[in-house]
Amino acid sequence: MGINVFEETPAEKEQYVVDMLQRGYSYKQIMTDCHVSPATISSIKKKIFGTADNDELIRSSKTTKESQAFRLFQQGTSIIDAKIELDIESNEVVEYYRRYQDLRFLSEFYRAYDSVKGNIAPFLQLFNLMNRLVMTPEQVSEQVRYGNALPQLQNTHSGLSKDIRILESKQLGISTQVNLMENQVEDYLKSLEYLNNEIGMKKNEMFALDCEINTKKRFIQNFDNDEGYVRIKKAAIEQTKSIIQDNRLQLALTLSATLEAIRKYPDNQELIFNLITTPNYSTTSNQRFWMDTHGSHLLQLTEHVQEEIAEQIARVAISTIQAAQSESENHQ
Repeated sequence: MGINVFEETPAEKEQYVVDMLQRGYSYKQIMTDCHVSPATISSIKKKIFGTADNDELIRSSKTTKESQAFRLFQQGTSIIDAKIELDIESNEVVEYYRRYQDLRFLSEFYRAYDSVKGNIAPFLQLFNLMNRLVMTPEQVSEQVRYGNALPQLQNTHSGLSKDIRILESKQLGISTQVNLMENQVEDYLKSLEYLNNEIGMKKNEMFALDCEINTKKRFIQNFDNDEGYVRIKKAAIEQTKSIIQDNRLQLALTLSATLEAIRKYPDNQELIFNLITTPNYSTTSNQRFWMDTHGSHLLQLTEHVQEEIAEQIARVAISTIQAAQSESENHQ
């Protein structure tokens, strides 16, 4: 008949077992079809019918299943694979595995006890320490492995510490050198900045000197021979005559020279002030008297005016000649 153990409820499975018992099926057939153990069948039978015959068969079957399970566990079979192969309940296979582990570790304990000749006090101390530190056996095993490596680790630590001290000493020396070099670099940068400024100033001086040299060279070229000197002298004379013959220009130069002479010399300023503030200057007698009184100052003013006129005429002539020369050079 067979039932689906993953779909049937415990009550439904129990009902299937009862039905098969009532129909006279054997324990083996019921175990195969309903996926139950002999103990489960016996429990159901005792519960329903008040008796559990075939007890010897049940015990025999149970012992056989446990032995088979132990053999499978010893071969490395997992709990799930053992349940499937033996076709037993999950709680049964778990119970079998617990018993198997108890026996296995008990056997190992006896072998360890024999090897230490009964001196288990250090192991008990380790066990108590493990409990106080809430350590698992795996963690204890890991610490033991670390303990075996301690001598080698200590030697390695000593070597590394020595290397660190050597490197720290080298680092200190290098740091000192770096600081010294940084100071030197800072000094070099300041010197470089100073030299760059000096170079800039010298370049400006050289440029000014070049301009002055070129100006003097051009001036010298104009006087390089008698012919050039004569030509310039002749041009200056002609230009001066032209200025003198130009009445409007002459009057403008005279007026400008007079004003410049008055501005440059305080005595001339005082003379003009006296002239302006003298009462009744318009009469002939007063004019003659004023001129006789300020004769020396008037002569001095006249000299200053003549000097200014000469300077201004010279400047105008030179400026005109230079403009003509520049125009001639540009055409060339």
